[in-house]
Amino acid sequence: MLYQYPPDNVVATIGVENSYLAVFLIAALGGLSSLTSGVFYAAVATFSSGGAIPWLLGIVGGIGIALGDSLIFGLFYYGAKDVDVSDQWQQRIDKTRSAIEHYPSWATYILLFLILGVSPVPNDIVMLALVALGFSYIKIAPILFLAGISITTITAYLGQSFFSYIF
Repeated sequence: MLYQYPPDNVVATIGVENSYLAVFLIAALGGLSSLTSGVFYAAVATFSSGGAIPWLLGIVGGIGIALGDSLIFGLFYYGAKDVDVSDQWQQRIDKTRSAIEHYPSWATYILLFLILGVSPVPNDIVMLALVALGFSYIKIAPILFLAGISITTITAYLGQSFFSYIF
């Protein structure tokens, strides 16, 4: 299918400027969730290898991911108030929270950045864990933006390198 629709034809059809809008919308609406991360990675790689500027795709896509993750965090935060957690789960959450509190906060936030900004872990699962563990949105918001920009930029440059190797 890549040979029928090479990335430069896709970008030529959509337009370079519209590729940034498309990446932003895909990131904000679906982003790196459990179900749609493959679509996002493929779109970023395709657009970057088709002529869009990778670092600009990284910034635009990263902002979209951060906005989508912020919405998911808010939905989990306000939705969790009405959920009764079993004693067994509450004990697990408390045990995990106390283990995290033994580390310096900067180490926790660096680990969070590495999970969100370098690894392909679905962000909605991480947002659920952050809400369950009682993280403050104000403290993680900068990490969401930096990690989103990081993973999208990495994907754009890798996609550009990969497709230039194939084509």
